[in-house]
Amino acid sequence: MSMMSHSRRTFFAFLGIVMVLATSLWGCQAVDPIKIPLITTAVPVDVAYELPSYVLDSVDPGYFRLNEKHPTMKLTLGGIEYIVKAKTPAKIPDVSQSMPGKLLITPPSPARELTFDLPPMPYDFDANTKPLELTLGNGRKYPLWGWGSSCSCIAPDTDTGEPSLITSGRLWPASVQVGKIGPPPQSTIAIFDSNLDGFYTTSEDGIVIAGSLTDRYHLVQPLSKYISIPPPTNGIFEIRNLAKDGSELTLLPYRGPTASIEVAVPQKYECMIILTSPDAGLTVAVSVEAGKSVAVIPGHYTILVALLFTTISPDAKPQDAMPQLFHISGVGMPALKVKAGEKQTLTLSGPKLLEFQAAMTDGKISIKPDTIHVKGQTGETYVRVDDDGKNPPEVYLNVDGNSSLLGKMEYG
Repeated sequence: MSMMSHSRRTFFAFLGIVMVLATSLWGCQAVDPIKIPLITTAVPVDVAYELPSYVLDSVDPGYFRLNEKHPTMKLTLGGIEYIVKAKTPAKIPDVSQSMPGKLLITPPSPARELTFDLPPMPYDFDANTKPLELTLGNGRKYPLWGWGSSCSCIAPDTDTGEPSLITSGRLWPASVQVGKIGPPPQSTIAIFDSNLDGFYTTSEDGIVIAGSLTDRYHLVQPLSKYISIPPPTNGIFEIRNLAKDGSELTLLPYRGPTASIEVAVPQKYECMIILTSPDAGLTVAVSVEAGKSVAVIPGHYTILVALLFTTISPDAKPQDAMPQLFHISGVGMPALKVKAGEKQTLTLSGPKLLEFQAAMTDGKISIKPDTIHVKGQTGETYVRVDDDGKNPPEVYLNVDGNSSLLGKMEYG
């Protein structure tokens, strides 16, 4: 064998190694992170960002109740501690009555005390009502909204029996951090300070994702490791970093296996729904429209929170314009298993089953109120119903396959 032949063979072997290495490197090419600038944007008076905790009547970070025994509370925003107390009238009425509430919010000295007039009802604000604007570190502005009232009542636990005043309500952010993602037409994202601390963190705050944020009511989904953005962007992204002051969000496109989820509801209903999957590291809001699904990471999904409401006809009379609104929880619901490459459909049926524990006492059936649960066919729980009371659901008793109407039942 000649030296020339050996050299040629060695050269081609070396070239093959280089090509294999180059192919491997190309196949594992790193994806650059995407940095999205976020702009502080005021929330219009008639627009609501609602937390799952508020929908399900659980602990809400902005709730307050001030009275003689607990006249003040602490509110820490951006590391600055404020003292909040109720401003009471010079004379408390000697009969039970509700009156407009006022809060005095005191920053650390030598800053002046701020007065906040509480609107009486959430999202029913007068056009002249404005949020309270606080200044945090580095001059960062933080608008604060709230609602509430003061109630004069005879407190049963007082020794004197004199009238006392209770001021209660709720505070929440009046701005969101808004950014754009994807090629035109872009999707809009809004980061919400869910825990009301003046900072933005992936473990404690929330996000609203939409093609545009023009709707008046938004359910805030908790920030998870991944977020799924529907069309037009249409992709799953890993959250790599969220600036503490809410100025920037860093995302990395997800390159793993995917699946999809579609939600179906009865024809007369509309729905807002948030699903969560601890094993997939994803919490996602699903658009309930025929034929539309959202991309997800394979895993087990349950309902975090949902609102199911009846559709109102455009020509409905004002007295019939109150929709029937169901607050839904997924606690105790069997998980929906979503496999890679497949599409799963989650069907909400509306209230179908009434579960409770009963006992026979002295020939009478007694039902424990805390064991009453209204369930749907998928296992979802209907926690509360908001309506005008005109159309309570019908309740049937099924015994040995025979069904009989017991009547209509109000619950919630």
